[in-house]
Amino acid sequence: MPAFDQRIHQENQKRRELGLERQVTAKAYGNSAFIELEGKRFNNFSSNDYLGLASDKDLVRAWQQNLGFYGSGSAASPLVVGHSFAHAALQDALCDWLDYPRAILFNSGFSANQAVLFSLLQKSDTLIQDKLNHASLMEAGILSDAQMKRFAHNDMSQLERLLQSNTNNLVVTEGVFSMDGDTSPLAKVHELCSEHDAWLMLDDAHGIGVVGEEGRGSTHTAGVKQSY
Repeated sequence: MPAFDQRIHQENQKRRELGLERQVTAKAYGNSAFIELEGKRFNNFSSNDYLGLASDKDLVRAWQQNLGFYGSGSAASPLVVGHSFAHAALQDALCDWLDYPRAILFNSGFSANQAVLFSLLQKSDTLIQDKLNHASLMEAGILSDAQMKRFAHNDMSQLERLLQSNTNNLVVTEGVFSMDGDTSPLAKVHELCSEHDAWLMLDDAHGIGVVGEEGRGSTHTAGVKQSY
């Protein structure tokens, strides 16, 4: 048996013996407020579809009506021929709703986080992250050229010390933390970043559409205004 096959076989066997094999459960239909498993009906608190948009009848109808016009995929990157009028309209709507000058669409929050950090950071920079930030942010920080440092969850004193002892700082936190559901003291984070001339990046994947006036997210709730 080749070395790779042998190693994989041994590791799988260990996980099997420890009861650590992961299981995938197939559902008969998409996510909604309720879920049926093994013939039983449960309230569904496991999905990220907080607003129920995935099963919204008006949205489903809009998809059905426009599939014949736009097709079932963009078929190319936006910079080539994959940017449609629908994409442009969505970007404009997001800008109007959130009061931002520009918006860029990504296929997932994971890829958006990675793209931002890979694009902005250089070897001379310091990336400062909350220890409970999402794995996409941590992974991007590890793989980036910048030096990454972390502060204890929502610990503003430690964040301030890191800002004081480093330069070219980019601070990254979440509006609503995905693991525990608590929130960042965003106004204070913004204040510290302004005092120390640092960039601030906010992952608000679990705040947009949920918190703030009309669901505009954590920045609106905290009264934090972006600078251009």
